Amino acid sequence: MALQKTKSISLEGKSVINGTVVVRMTASLSTTGSTDSVNQYVQNVDLYNANKKDVRKDIAAFQEYVYEQQDDIDAEMDADKKTATEEAA
Repeated sequence: MALQKTKSISLEGKSVINGTVVVRMTASLSTTGSTDSVNQYVQNVDLYNANKKDVRKDIAAFQEYVYEQQDDIDAEMDADKKTATEEAA
């Protein structure tokens, strides 16, 4: 018998200008990898259009954060597999 674990993470980010949310970003990650999703929602079109360069930097930073979290999940799952293999031997 072996314990099989899964993990799900929800991430949220916001691009804010002068106290107003311009773009909201969300991501859902899991240890299976097959259900990962990343979304962005423009909340204020006028501010988005007027500040695209800065807002896009925030979106890129959020995407980088998502990648870091995916890498952390992968490392954790690899460590769990290695431990399970060593325990089975």
